[in-house]
Amino acid sequence: MKEIKGVKGTKDILGEDAKKYLYISKIAQELFSIYGYEYIKTPIFEETELFKRGIGESTDVVEKEMYTFLDKGERSITLRPENTASVVRAYLENKIYTKEDSSRYFYNGSMFRYERPQKGRQREFNQIGVEVLGEGSPILDAEVIAMGYELLEKLGISDLEVEINSVGNNQTRERYRKSLIDFLVPMKENLCSDCQNRIEKNPLRVLDCKIGTCKGLTEDAPSIIDSLSDIEKKHYEDVKKYLSIFGIKYNENPKLVRGLDYYSSTVFEIVTNKLGAQGTVLGGGRYDTLLTQLGDKDIPAVGFAAGVERIMMLLDLFDKDDTEVYIAWLGEKTKEESMKMCSILRNEDVKTAIDYNEKGIKSHMKKADKLNVKYCIIIGEDELSKDVIILKDFENRTQKEISFNDALSEIKGK
Repeated sequence: MKEIKGVKGTKDILGEDAKKYLYISKIAQELFSIYGYEYIKTPIFEETELFKRGIGESTDVVEKEMYTFLDKGERSITLRPENTASVVRAYLENKIYTKEDSSRYFYNGSMFRYERPQKGRQREFNQIGVEVLGEGSPILDAEVIAMGYELLEKLGISDLEVEINSVGNNQTRERYRKSLIDFLVPMKENLCSDCQNRIEKNPLRVLDCKIGTCKGLTEDAPSIIDSLSDIEKKHYEDVKKYLSIFGIKYNENPKLVRGLDYYSSTVFEIVTNKLGAQGTVLGGGRYDTLLTQLGDKDIPAVGFAAGVERIMMLLDLFDKDDTEVYIAWLGEKTKEESMKMCSILRNEDVKTAIDYNEKGIKSHMKKADKLNVKYCIIIGEDELSKDVIILKDFENRTQKEISFNDALSEIKGK
């Protein structure tokens, strides 16, 4: 019988990677809660029209990468390729805007894009992100960027650079689009095939091309900053001012446009040189027009998303939340007492492991070492008769004979 394997572009998260995933999720949730964000969980699939209208039909995501199918009711359904559109849909559908002036959400979950699997990016990948709806202040833009940077710092990730730009509103981009097309048309034949198609459909995406030839040819492209209105320039200047106030160093990148059509005004990416050409770890921006597109509501919004798999690749030292105590019982007579001890430790929130089958002391020590525990409780028939245990401290490389209650106090105290 043929062995069934995971589908190409998917990856099991287990072992050390699972510990990394949980650690990243924990640190993110703690930080977002400090900033006043609440958790939101949206469905893993939505009506296809949500992403077509929200992300933009001319984007690579919608044109090439979405997992779209007809369900049994002949409805076109798509596995979510990103979560911003879904959060906005939930916000509008539940009329949250009638209940509070601004709303802050964070999420964590699987996204799906049919693209070439590569290191740090699969066809099913995980994102942690935040969205703030109902607030248009440039201070918030800077705060969101600073919070994203703080998240990566708290995870111990270094060599980070913040890149920012402003892409203005629809009218600004239309003005810029004309000047950019004039610049691109003479070099069209030298651009990659994707960029040749983008010139008419979405010329700003040419600036986002990662192919070296295209990057070189567009090096002297006109800057969108020159097309911004006075109000948009003021917003952008204020974002930069408050980034400095928050202690965030940044680089202005006039070619930064992001890959989704709903962005307006501020866009940003946090990149590292440790992941090669695909160095973006976290990115986002303001999307003030998306709620108008999806629900005819003039409500400003801003957010970011971070690729969990990419963060996992950069994670070195972290709290693995390992098992703290291993109980090694020797002889059938000690089995019941050992199980009682295990139950007491777990009730005291001490992470405890125990083997249910009798084994020798060498096997027990091998298991305790593999689990990377701080303590091992050893109980044999001699210890049982004296109502004591042997407490082995792996960190200090000591062991002593002690009562179980005293051992419990020491373990909890440490």
